[in-house]
Amino acid sequence: MDKNKLLLSASIIFGIVGLLHLLRSVFGWEAVIGNFNVPLYISYIAVVIAFYLSFSMYKAAKLR
Repeated sequence: MDKNKLLLSASIIFGIVGLLHLLRSVFGWEAVIGNFNVPLYISYIAVVIAFYLSFSMYKAAKLR
């Protein structure tokens, strides 16, 4: 695969992850890893980071 296809694939994956975190934030879904209950504010942070990475990779794929 060339770089553009890989960047676009990664952009889509990060977009989906960001969307899932956004849905968790809106609907208040619980996330439990082992015995640890993941706080909701972590999803707020993850939404921003995932959408930023998605946008950056999409932009990089279109520039090449």
